[in-house]
Amino acid sequence: MTTMDFFGQQERARKATGKLVVLYALAIVAIIGCIYTTIELLLAAADERGAPHWEVLVAVTAGVLVVVFAAMGFKTMQLRSGGGKVASLLGGRRVEPDTKDPLERQLRNLVEEMAIASGVPVPEVYVLDQETGINAFAAGWSSSDAAVAVTRGCLEQLDRDELQGVIAHEFSHVFNGDMRLNIRLMGVLFGILCIATIGRIVVRAVGNSRGSSDKKGGAAAILVVGLVVMVVGYLGVFFAHLIQAAVSRQREFLADASAVQYTRNPRGIGLALAKIGGLGAALRSPQTDSASHMLFADGMKRFLGGAMATHPPLEQRIERVLPGFLKQLRSSPSMLAAAAATPLPAAAAGFAGATASAAATTPGPAPAARRPHAVRPDQIAAAVGDPRQEHVDAARRLLESLPLDVVAASREPGRARSIVIALLLDAQAARRDAQITALGGDAGASHDAHVMFRAITALDRSVRLPLLELSLPALRRLPAAARQALRRDARSLALADGVLAPFEFALLRALEHHLPVDEAAPVRRPHRAPESLVQNAAATSIVLSVLARVGAPDDETAAGLAFARGRAHLTPGAELSLLPAARCALTELERAVDDLARVSPLGKRNLIAACAETVAADGHIAPDELDLLRALADLWDCPVPLLGAA
Repeated sequence: MTTMDFFGQQERARKATGKLVVLYALAIVAIIGCIYTTIELLLAAADERGAPHWEVLVAVTAGVLVVVFAAMGFKTMQLRSGGGKVASLLGGRRVEPDTKDPLERQLRNLVEEMAIASGVPVPEVYVLDQETGINAFAAGWSSSDAAVAVTRGCLEQLDRDELQGVIAHEFSHVFNGDMRLNIRLMGVLFGILCIATIGRIVVRAVGNSRGSSDKKGGAAAILVVGLVVMVVGYLGVFFAHLIQAAVSRQREFLADASAVQYTRNPRGIGLALAKIGGLGAALRSPQTDSASHMLFADGMKRFLGGAMATHPPLEQRIERVLPGFLKQLRSSPSMLAAAAATPLPAAAAGFAGATASAAATTPGPAPAARRPHAVRPDQIAAAVGDPRQEHVDAARRLLESLPLDVVAASREPGRARSIVIALLLDAQAARRDAQITALGGDAGASHDAHVMFRAITALDRSVRLPLLELSLPALRRLPAAARQALRRDARSLALADGVLAPFEFALLRALEHHLPVDEAAPVRRPHRAPESLVQNAAATSIVLSVLARVGAPDDETAAGLAFARGRAHLTPGAELSLLPAARCALTELERAVDDLARVSPLGKRNLIAACAETVAADGHIAPDELDLLRALADLWDCPVPLLGAA
């Protein structure tokens, strides 16, 4: 099966954003030109000279730009808290981590499995209770504030495998850089729509006004300008929709293919799409038009055919994932209902003749638990943003291995805090007691931290970071002051012995990266042009040096060989050198990691490959090294799947 190129898709998404900026800039220039020309024609009728009025051009340009950018800024600020706000605007209700509804519990389980498998924080989950059509979307600025939302119809009409296919499709949008692009599309569309709205307001105001005959001439001119602004504004919205639709359609085929790859089950997403053909995907929300490009299927009825459709035709999407299925379905219409109502292995056999390739990749019963295997360095960069069924299976086994009390604690804000504290407690009882005493707090919280520590230390080492990812939705529900206190306490615990261990660094940075102090205004990196890896040679030297010495803390020769192996995978010309041990404490990584977050997607591919080669120089990757490597990749928004546990 074809491997999805995460870094290539990220680069294409970045370039697509640049093209959109140009196209929307041209649309705004056209709007300015039409309005200015209309005003000039009106002025020319009253001015025999017919000379251009440059002050009018300046005023029109300034006015249009102020309206568009102010409206875009307003919409962006409205959506600044991420995907949850988008879901709320569409009528979504947040599904709490401890929900007792069986359909919602199944939804959360699927989202948690996919998140843990792919190495991203578990996103917020929403249900659109008023929507009976089958639809879904993922929204957010990044994986830190992402939300996955499904309609009530999606929950009630799809079985587990079909719902898993839909969720996997939406996670593809998280990995491929589509979410940030989609929110920007919403902002730009709203900005252009405001031009049309202002024109409509002017027309209504003039039409409702009553004045003397002397004022009617001026009112007529204003009415004409208002009409032109309204018409041009709506034309701008029309062309903005065309651009929006064209961008969205080319991403949907990729997301469908990714869903098949992630689940190794074309039946799931294929039957979900087939059911949409019969039951529909339309949404009732008045915000559907502005968000239609981010939905699983087109949520609106289109009157101008494929040009305005935000998604490819359902028939094409189904044929790509289940070749020959539609032909057999037309000859036997009852097959869809029978397949949907039959358990997975028998249902797959029911249409195996229609698609040999699909049947070959349809899973049977979940595989038995397998022993962890060694991770090769070349697997790591190739696996970024590209989880497979084996990773999803590993995530399911991991979640099933957790004690029920630990799972319950991860879904309650106060007890989820105890999990974070427990993950950082010292193995020696005396030091552990001193750490908890230093934190203060009530006796109940101290007892819970001790209980969680005993439960976690009995688990496999590989469970620890996924357990943090599982706890993040509950931690986000803590008050802002409690989130800030948790981040402060976690750093205090990690540095209590004066040494920052690799796991402690990974946990701290994950907590700070994905748990904002102010949920309404999460911390994000400033938007700027990406840099090349060569421009960040100093930061690259720090990262590779730290990784080389983590695996060989007291062996200068081994550290040098590990550094050289990583450096060999980078573009020649960068001046990189192994730093002295004194400069290789994990605290030195803080600024270097932030600097390298600005590197281009293709530069990050080379960087992660070099990091993997560095830690694998001695022939294996230790758990601490893998934790540190996954943490660095996460901070660079390059999620590494659950390697080593598959």
